[in-house]
Amino acid sequence: MAIALGVRGVRRDLPLWVLVAASQGCDWMEMVFDATGVRRQASLWSHAFPFVLVAAGAAAIVAGFWKRSVGAALVVLGVYLSHPVADLVTGLKPLWVGGPPVGLHFIERPVPDVIAQSILCVIGWALYSRSFHPGRAHRLVTLAPLVVLLWLQGVSDLVVYVRNTARRSPSGQVTR
Repeated sequence: MAIALGVRGVRRDLPLWVLVAASQGCDWMEMVFDATGVRRQASLWSHAFPFVLVAAGAAAIVAGFWKRSVGAALVVLGVYLSHPVADLVTGLKPLWVGGPPVGLHFIERPVPDVIAQSILCVIGWALYSRSFHPGRAHRLVTLAPLVVLLWLQGVSDLVVYVRNTARRSPSGQVTR
């Protein structure tokens, strides 16, 4: 969502909800595949190339026709494709059919994850907040997304930390 905020700060012709949907498109697709019983292949179908290109292209075509703008289509395409690139830091997913899962998998290491995600949130928010007129009321309104994003990231990393701690036995071994 931080990428969507940053892009919205630069590109005002697309609603924030469209950019947020594009930035989370891969995860929404993964949830759909999970719900339809394709759990084992869900991250492949949602995050790997060429599947992500098809979904990003479809989203871009819809946005382009809706806004009657090639520029809007390209922005939606770029925002959608930013997700699997960002997942190289936070996740561990296959990027192509038959390929191994790749990524730094920060999601399982809460401290590096919260640092990386928070930096991205601050950058996205800074771009977003620059698009508003200066003034105290506007600063408070534009500060809300940053606070919410940082809070959600902190809660998410805390949940992962607690889950990982609970999975470890007293000897430090991971149990499943």
